[in-house]
Amino acid sequence: MIRATCAVLGCLTFLVAVPSVPATSDVDAVTFALAFRARNADAYRNMQVAGAGMSFHGPIEEKLADATTRTSLVMTLGAEAEPGKLTLLKTWDDFVAAERARTTVVIALSGPNLPEGSARGEGTYDFSGVYDGQVRTVVRAPQAADSDVPDPGPCPGEQPRNEAAGRFYCAPLLTAATASLKVGPDR
Repeated sequence: MIRATCAVLGCLTFLVAVPSVPATSDVDAVTFALAFRARNADAYRNMQVAGAGMSFHGPIEEKLADATTRTSLVMTLGAEAEPGKLTLLKTWDDFVAAERARTTVVIALSGPNLPEGSARGEGTYDFSGVYDGQVRTVVRAPQAADSDVPDPGPCPGEQPRNEAAGRFYCAPLLTAATASLKVGPDR
């Protein structure tokens, strides 16, 4: 009886002494990506971001600190045709036109088990991950290099070390990300 009483009191002491961990709330990927473009992404730091997008960039080999590699993806959510409103990009030509207009809205994903997404937007993916403040420089489609619209350039601190060909822009990076093919070309 004394053991049981001590065990119960010990559990109660532990529950009272350890503050509860607040649950992270989800945020819609479009809301988050538009906030990132408006430079207000810190409001969503350490939150779970979830949404759907297409992989027009294809798989990217990501090098980790321990010299191993894994697949990383860039999800295209659409194009910001008007401030705050996205237009879906359904074809490669739509994607290239949005890249030329510099209106493409993307989120980069990093996680241990991401699928080998195909380029040219062949499938819609459901994805989620945590935004912890990291960013990823994304290269524009080569077909969009001839734009008159100025490019925002790479993420701060991620400028190319040499004269790299191409145009770059900055995207938010979701860590511990997962993605699954929702609708593909064979479905």
